[in-house]
Amino acid sequence: MTRQVFIIGGASGIGEGLARLYAQGGDSISVFDRAPADEVLAGLRQLAENPAQTFTGYQVDVTNADGVAEVMRRASALTSPDVVIHCAGIVASVPFESLPVADFTRVVNVNLIGTANVAAAVLPHLKSGSQLVLMASMAGLVGCYGYSAYTASKFGVVGLAEVLRMELKAREISVSVVCPPEVETPMVVQERLERSHKTEVMKLIAGSLPRDEACSQIKAGIDARQFMVIPGRKARLVRVASRLLPAGLYRMVTDHLIMKA
Repeated sequence: MTRQVFIIGGASGIGEGLARLYAQGGDSISVFDRAPADEVLAGLRQLAENPAQTFTGYQVDVTNADGVAEVMRRASALTSPDVVIHCAGIVASVPFESLPVADFTRVVNVNLIGTANVAAAVLPHLKSGSQLVLMASMAGLVGCYGYSAYTASKFGVVGLAEVLRMELKAREISVSVVCPPEVETPMVVQERLERSHKTEVMKLIAGSLPRDEACSQIKAGIDARQFMVIPGRKARLVRVASRLLPAGLYRMVTDHLIMKA
């Protein structure tokens, strides 16, 4: 049976990688992004083997709540989504004291408020048995030097997912939150040109993954309806260590790494 998958932020990065995997699996895809998704949609159509699969694109700014609500209403009127994956996000890798307030606010607006806007807009259209997937980060579980706005926003996404999981259980809607380490995407490649060496050292703790490998693990977790999906063995070990080690000891280790960088 062909499922309908909505992917917000599906024109590049992890979102595009997931769209390709779902298309290969026989699902229909709706891509939502600020940029036109014509090239991505053309690529998805080439992967399709089932004539029943459909591929549509919508332009949307996730920080515009009314705009998100309208585009979700239009898309859902055509077909109700079975899986909704919200991947849209941005990063600012600058120490807090050097980060303009406007940049901090923009990161939080896109990553956290944008996530809330998408969830609020799509929930009226989700049926029993459907899935809502929110993209957070390892930076939503443990802090990272130079990532004040990004970490704050992604901790918020994890918290939002925790609450939605509880609130939507009675409707039999599954909620997942994805917390990947660094994934090789165009956004990360650009960010590496600007971030500090201390941030680079912190990133090494959880490691990095090629996009296709990360997306394969993410999709497996979503398909299994896991609540928290963490691709990458090193990243999962960091998660375990941050929870099991005394907080003071874990901070001593990270502080030592930063001071030596």
